[in-house]
Amino acid sequence: LAATAEYQAIAAEAGIPLVTLATAWSKQHDFVGSTIVGATHPDQMPEILAAADVVLPGDVMKALYKVSRKIPYPMG
Repeated sequence: LAATAEYQAIAAEAGIPLVTLATAWSKQHDFVGSTIVGATHPDQMPEILAAADVVLPGDVMKALYKVSRKIPYPMG
């Protein structure tokens, strides 16, 4: 939850919804073969699909990497 709070702050500062940021981050890595998303309601899709046109700038990527180093994925 701590990492999610930090990612939310980065998304807010970048002016994009958190789900758009997360989806864009996934598709922006060449080691990710595919980005799988899920939605429980059609209203969630616009923010997910918006990531198709988003390229996260270097400063945002740097901030995301900083969080992932500080708070590692618990299963990784």
